[in-house]
Order: sequence, then structure tokens, then C-alpha cells
Amino acid sequence: MKVILVFICLIYYSGQLFAQNTKNVLILNSYHKGFEFSDTVIKNIEELFYNKQNINLSVLYMNSRHIYTKEYQKKLYDLYEIQLQNKTYDLIITIDRFAYKFAVKNYNNLFKNEQILFVGIEEYSKELAKVYQLTKKINGIIQKLAIKDNIEIISKLMPNLEKLYILNDRSPNANDSSRFIIKVMRQKKENLQIEYLRDYTLKELQDYFKVYKKNQAILFVRFSIDLNGEYYQTNEVANAIKEFSLPVFAMDSLFLGKGIVGGKLVSTDKLGTQTAKFAIDLLNNKLKTPLIKNYNSYQNVFDQELLTKFHLSVPKTLRGFELINTPESFFDKYRTLINNVFLATPLLLIIIFGLAESLYAKQQATRKLQQRLDFDYALLNAIDSPIFWQDKNGKIIDMNKKFCQLVNLKYRDLIGKNLYYLQEQSYIINKIITFFDTNFEKNVNFTLGDRKGRKKIYYIKQTSFESQSRENGIVTIFTDITKEKKLEQAREKEIQYLIQQSKMAEIGDIFSSIAHQWKSPLVSITSLAQDMFYSQDTSGKEENSYHIKNIMLQANYMADTINDFQDFIIPSKEKTIFNVHDTIKNMLNIVQHNMKYNYINIIITVEKDLNLNIYGYENELMQAMLNIINNAKDALLHNNEKNRNLSIELKNKYNVLVVDIIDNGPGINKENKNKIFEQYFSTKEKGHGIGLYMTRLIIQDKLNGKIFYKKSIKGSHFRILLHQDNPKETI
Repeated sequence: MKVILVFICLIYYSGQLFAQNTKNVLILNSYHKGFEFSDTVIKNIEELFYNKQNINLSVLYMNSRHIYTKEYQKKLYDLYEIQLQNKTYDLIITIDRFAYKFAVKNYNNLFKNEQILFVGIEEYSKELAKVYQLTKKINGIIQKLAIKDNIEIISKLMPNLEKLYILNDRSPNANDSSRFIIKVMRQKKENLQIEYLRDYTLKELQDYFKVYKKNQAILFVRFSIDLNGEYYQTNEVANAIKEFSLPVFAMDSLFLGKGIVGGKLVSTDKLGTQTAKFAIDLLNNKLKTPLIKNYNSYQNVFDQELLTKFHLSVPKTLRGFELINTPESFFDKYRTLINNVFLATPLLLIIIFGLAESLYAKQQATRKLQQRLDFDYALLNAIDSPIFWQDKNGKIIDMNKKFCQLVNLKYRDLIGKNLYYLQEQSYIINKIITFFDTNFEKNVNFTLGDRKGRKKIYYIKQTSFESQSRENGIVTIFTDITKEKKLEQAREKEIQYLIQQSKMAEIGDIFSSIAHQWKSPLVSITSLAQDMFYSQDTSGKEENSYHIKNIMLQANYMADTINDFQDFIIPSKEKTIFNVHDTIKNMLNIVQHNMKYNYINIIITVEKDLNLNIYGYENELMQAMLNIINNAKDALLHNNEKNRNLSIELKNKYNVLVVDIIDNGPGINKENKNKIFEQYFSTKEKGHGIGLYMTRLIIQDKLNGKIFYKKSIKGSHFRILLHQDNPKETI
């Protein structure tokens, strides 16, 4: 008994430990889904979190690009107060200014003790944190735009630059940037004129920059909202930039390849990755908090096509830059080869004539080899099982299409790679590696489940091979045996059911013999009682009539009980339509004395005008429900004698008969709720673990119904679902 208690405690605390290790992270995104900047940051956060199976990520989109009034913030607060009620997170990540200020101002009402990690804001206010007493809770990455550096880069690319236009909108984030812009403008060179544009519509800007002006350029900071509050999509802004007749430089990578020449850019990809790494370190308590860091992963990137268009070139003094859209001419690509060909032409002519014959023979051999390879390739891909080859170092030599489909990767992504290298790219490969690391047999069954809960069972066979070049390796074949395993499980269930029915039939035969032996004495007892009653004189009859009548009543009751139990114990031979309410009453007649002597109060509730007829095996349903009733009786014995209640409720939902069996006993422990229907599992000290297993087998396989255990405030609640009067339907 002590060993069992220790085992149960270990299971319980291991489950609790796993739940505690799971981290919950909430992202408050200032913008809407589809806004490219925040979507890219979130995508890179998710990709890094993806391999951390103990991190649950939730995202709330605040849509501040379209509306950010105080009334809207109040509505958001009311909404989040409902959504976040009774939820606890280990970390709150805020993207951009709107979400950060909202989280700080409403922290004490919406959150509990979580750390805040901000990203995407250009200026951190310690005063705001102090006002809301959150100085120790706030961490973040300050994303300062490289305004001064970009002006210097533009001046190097355009030494004769005379005028620079800086584009910025009137959004709250733009107001933060504006302070830095004005500061840089005050420090500008005397020969450089800077015009700061904020109060324009996108159409006005297109007209303004319609004509090319020499030695003029544009520095694009941001532009998504105009002076009228009109919101612009990213693609609308990108199309406008492409129509500008002046070279456009930018502050981040959002419009790279979409019309900007380039600049010292904030990479949204790297910003998301840095945020995810920062978050993981915070969750694992690897950092001394609070910690405020500056973003430092700028990239000098330029579009070669646009540099050429505006006659610009990157100076040699600017190092560590990257070019995109760089065209490469045929002459540049093969310059060395062309030079060598001209030098070696005479010798090459001699070699060409000498090798012509051997080349022809080689082509013939190659053609035959290719035919053989094509045949092998077609044959390999015709096989329905995923197959792949690895060399002795674990690199993938080849595979068929089925393997590519299994791991959801393309052929070019797999060839020549080690499985461990691909672990982060494929959920399935990660599962396969984990299985191989814990199973060292070459031929073994492998259960593989996808993210939707669907499972397949594969028989994995591994064979060593040696190629003609004496290279060793391993061939791995996955054979799908899911259908075979399901058939095997179905056969096992049928065998268990037949064994149980055989036992019940044997018990029925034995009980029929006992019943036959019992009925003869009962007939004799009733005959003797009648003789005694009629053989006495008149005074004796009056005195003993009560006792003799009681003997007759009890004898008849015993005979009826024997008949009821004899009918119950014999398995049904064929399906019939029967009344479930009557079946339940007949079943309770068998156990009513046991329930009565144990002070158990049974209440049957039937919904008004309810169709109680179902099609199936009546005695099997009685056996199934008797298992549940007996388990409820054993559980109720732990209650006080005045508090032992058992309720059986019958109702209808969508042409389905619902039978609820509810007791107010101690209930089933949380860790056992998902195991109670398993074969040989029992919560009783001397239980066999077959009762509820057979109950589920009868309900699901023989009556085409369903049974499951429901949560209850106190006690146990079993629900049975049965179709009414339709032998073909299943639930």
C-alpha cells in the first residue's frame, strides 16, 4: 500500500513540475495583423520560440494605426480586462509605443507580477516607470533610428548634395522620432539644406517629387498616416516611393527591394530574433533585471539597380555594406575562362579532335546510365513507403518523394544535410531524431503524431549498405502499418468482449441450474404455508394470517428476483428496440436491496415527452450501467450515511438519448480521469480494471454510442450518448 501511495505522489508531482516549467508569454502588438513591420518581428519571435516546447505564445492585436483615441484605449482596457481575467503570464512583450504605454498604465489592473519587455520604441522614460512603480519590472530594446549616420551616408554617396527632404508622419511614434530629427537638423552642414515634411498626403508627395532634381535626395523615416488621419497600407507607400523621381534612403528594411536605394537600416528580422533571445533569457532568469539595451544590429544595404538608375556608387571608405539586385554580365562571370580560351585555342583544337571519339562513347554510356538512373528513380518513387539513405557521417545521400512529403521539406533542402542540422526546420524530423536517440533497435515500431493530433504508426527498418566506392551507410525505410495496428486493436477488443460474453453465458448456465434448484423449495414453502393457513381452526387462522401472508409475499419476491437476475445474466443474442427507462428500472431491481441497506438514495429523472427507445442489446446495456452503479456504490460508502445520493437523468439532445449518472461521492483524482476506461487500470486496491473497460467496449462497439467522464463540482459524473430507433447511425 505504501508503494502505491508513493507511486501516485510521484506521478502527481511530476505532472505539477511539468506544468510549472511551461512558460506563458503574451505579445501586445500596437498594430493590426497584416502590418509588415510587426508581423515580421512576431514571425521571428515565433520561429525562435518554436523549438522551445515549454513556451506558450499568445498575441493581442491593438490596431492603433487606425485608431488610438482615449475612448478607444478605454474600450481596449474593458475588453482585455475580460480576456485576461484569471490568466497569468511569465512575460509581457510590447511591440511599439502604443502597446508599451497601455501595458504600463494598466499593469496593476490587468497583470499580476509579470516582467515587461518592450521593443520598437525610440525613447525610454524612467519617469513613466516610476509613476506606476514598475521600474524593476520593465526591460527593453531601444530602437534608435540612425538618422545622423544616414545623412552622412547620403552625403558620401552624393558628394554634391544640396537639399535633403526628410519624410515623417504625425503618428505618436513619429513624434518620438521628430525630436531626434530636429536635433540632427540643428547640427547639419552649412551648405546642406534640409526640408522636414510631415503635413502632406501621399498623393501630394507623389506630385511634389514627380520631377527629378539634381543633387537632391529623400530620407524616409516613416509615413503611414497623413495630416487628415488617413491610414496607408505598406504596399501603397511602396508604390508611391517607386514613383518618386529622387533617390530615397530609409531607416529600416521594411521597403528594401521596394523602391528605396538603401541606407543604415534597422533589420526587422534581426529585431525579432534579438527580442526572442532576450525573452528566453528573461524567462530562464539568466539576466540581471531590469535591463534596457540599445539595438545595435544595423545593416548597410543598398539596391544596385537604384544606385545605377541615379548614377550613384558606394564609396570605398564605406565598409561592411551589402548590395542587392546586382546584375552580373556574362563577360564578368566568365572573364578568366574567356581569357584562357583565347590563349589556349590552338591547343584546344587539337584536344577537341582527339577527344571527339571518346566523348561520343562517353555520351552513349552516360545515356545508358541516365536511363538506368531514371528507371531507379521512378521505381523508388513508386514505393509508397518513405525511404532515405545516409552515409557513415549521417549525411543524407538520397531519398524518395514520400520521405520529402513526410518531413514536409523539399529535396534540395534535405540532400547532403545531416538530420540534426534539419532538426529546427522540421517538426517531424525533430520527432524522428528524438525517437532514434532513445531507441537503438534497427527494426522497431514508431508512432508519429502531427500538430493536429492525427497519429500514424510506422514500422522502421534500417539496413547497412556498402557502395562500389567502399562507402558505408544506412538505408531507413518507414512502412505505414497504421491500418494493421488499428485492425489488431479492434480484434483485441472483440476478443475481450467475446471472453466477457462467454463468462456471462457460463454464469447464466450455472445460475439457471441454481435457480431451478431454488424454485422447488420455494414452491414447497408456499404450499406448506397455505396448508397451515387452511388446516387451522377459525381462531388460529385469524391470529397467524399476517405471518403466513408475509411468508407468501417474500417467497414470491424471491422467485421474481431469481427470474429477473436469470434474464439479466443471459447475454442478448440479437439487437432489439427497447425502452431504456424500463431497462434501468429492471437493473435497479437487482441491486435495490444492496442500495437500500447501504442507505443510498437513488433518483431517476426523465425529461418530459422523451423518446426512450433505442436499438441494441438490452442486457449488455444493463451490464454496462451496472458496472457504473456498483462503482458509484463503492464510492458513496466513503460518505456519511445521510449523504449518499445517486442521480440518473434521461434527456434528449439532437436526436440523441443522454443518460447522466451522477453521485456525490469523493470523485476521481485528476491524474486518473483519463485512465479509468483503460484495460486493467483500477483505482481500487483489489480491483481488476476490467469493469469500466468493458462498459466502454459495450457502449461504443456494441451500441454505437459514446461514454465519457465529465467534470463535476463534487463526485463522479458519467455521460452515455445513444442514438434513438436508428440501427445504422453512429455518434
